[in-house]
Amino acid sequence: MKKLIILFISVFFLGGCLVTSLLVGAGLVTGYTLGNDSATGNVKSEYSELWSRSLEIIKTMRGDVIGVNESKGIIKAKVTGNDVVIKIDSLDTDIQRLRVSARKYFMPKQNIAQNIFVKIVRNP
Repeated sequence: MKKLIILFISVFFLGGCLVTSLLVGAGLVTGYTLGNDSATGNVKSEYSELWSRSLEIIKTMRGDVIGVNESKGIIKAKVTGNDVVIKIDSLDTDIQRLRVSARKYFMPKQNIAQNIFVKIVRNP
């Protein structure tokens, strides 16, 4: 019990992204993890469906697709002035790992990555 209290106190004082990663990554809120510039999670979907949804969301956000490589699962785009990279890795036929990262002027934009990730996952 004492170790658990020390863990919560140390996490509280570390602040920022690490706290978000621990709380969200534990599956308490959303089931995906947040990094400095990215949101990553496993999505129950076929690869082609997730690929299409990702491109569709970029277009609905009025983003410009800069490059695509479907065989490697990479979409590069410019969304509201941010450099966005979407990476899809197939774990199984119906489970994909989706990673969305966003940066602007080399600075991480975690909120943009999270916003795009959530829109892709919630899109029917």
